[in-house]
Amino acid sequence: MSDHRFGSLLRLAGEAAQLEVEFGTHSLEALAWVARTVEASVYVPDSLVRTSAGFRFALANPPLRIGAFCGLRLLVDGTPMPPDRVRVRFGPGYPWRTSSHLSPEHPLELQGGSSTEFEADWPLVGAPVPITVRLELQSVAIPPLVWLEIHETPKESPAP
Repeated sequence: MSDHRFGSLLRLAGEAAQLEVEFGTHSLEALAWVARTVEASVYVPDSLVRTSAGFRFALANPPLRIGAFCGLRLLVDGTPMPPDRVRVRFGPGYPWRTSSHLSPEHPLELQGGSSTEFEADWPLVGAPVPITVRLELQSVAIPPLVWLEIHETPKESPAP
């Protein structure tokens, strides 16, 4: 672990301890519950599936976090994927957009209440095992980076 990341973790732990001292343990439990609830309302459960070229998953896009995103980065078990191997669309029947084509002039505009699918060409070889997929969206607003991590075993894609 790099010194920078370790320092960030120490600062985060210090802030959590300060919150506990100032507001009590119940405040930390409530914050953790909010984080789990938000994540559960954004990620479509069990949507992480294997495809012939890699995997796919979906977000539900509740109205909690909508907006324009000028960049998208996808990591699998900590390894960044090349942007030309990641695609996004607003559900079945809509065209795919390659993440390398996102920019401030041509952002990905998430709409509240409509789902978004992400697909990646990243071969998953061997027996199904849990993977960690991290989706980072670069916002044109504040906060500048929004991210979500999924840790589960990809399901087999249903036959078309």
